[in-house]
Amino acid sequence: MRLPYRAFVALVRAAAYSVRQPQTYQVSASFPIPQPSTLASSLACAAALADGGPEGVLGDAYVEQLAKSILEVLVRATAKPVAPLTSSSVTVSRVRTLESSSEEVVKSIEKGRRISDAMVREYYSGRLALIYIFKDTIDASKVLSWLYLIGRIGDTESLISLESVGEASLEPLGSEGFVDTYTPLEWVESYGEGIFSLARLSREELCIKVLRKREDYEKNSSIHIIPLAEKDVGRERRILEASKVYVKTSRDYLIWKVEGAGVEANVVLPGGEAL
Repeated sequence: MRLPYRAFVALVRAAAYSVRQPQTYQVSASFPIPQPSTLASSLACAAALADGGPEGVLGDAYVEQLAKSILEVLVRATAKPVAPLTSSSVTVSRVRTLESSSEEVVKSIEKGRRISDAMVREYYSGRLALIYIFKDTIDASKVLSWLYLIGRIGDTESLISLESVGEASLEPLGSEGFVDTYTPLEWVESYGEGIFSLARLSREELCIKVLRKREDYEKNSSIHIIPLAEKDVGRERRILEASKVYVKTSRDYLIWKVEGAGVEANVVLPGGEAL
């Protein structure tokens, strides 16, 4: 049987990364693991570095065309911790210089005035497996060239280091079983055993939009089952570990085993009825 998908895994190490929860402000809480739109955006950025990106357009139009080219071949993007994730004590206070002229900034510094505001971010650190599922028509060498150029996940300061990249094997496991990657709630018929939380995450297609309205976020996001367990280590630090949750998928979805780049994960994908 010819498989309908091709899977790829990038194993990364992040000293400090922040994926801001869209509905937070000033003191910005971060998602512990990057949401689907974040992963799709990182891939699109890497594809632009590898292939040059769309020509003849700038600004929002450039981002839209670039993201569309990725979404045409991408089926799913998800992630799994492969080591404990820790919330970091690192915070970043934004310096407001772009809104002022350089002369005004210099004068403010000379007079001892603050040129920063109260915008701070929460950061996490750890090792993550970034899992990308593509249509079976994708050129593997092209995808690998993209993955090798992923340099950040999240905000500008969230630089990552690649440990390994590779194509992964795929094996259908059926409609019931444990999954250890986040899954849209609407894709499952029931769920229960395991340690998990429910949270609203932005879907892959949000990478095509410039997020300026709350309505855009709500339209392109959905509740996900997130298999993460928090270790009890006191109030000073928060440590999260990968967990598993038992699900029964909806009619048109199946659980697949993904194995590659030294990582093994169970992922829910569309196509249960056809298989």
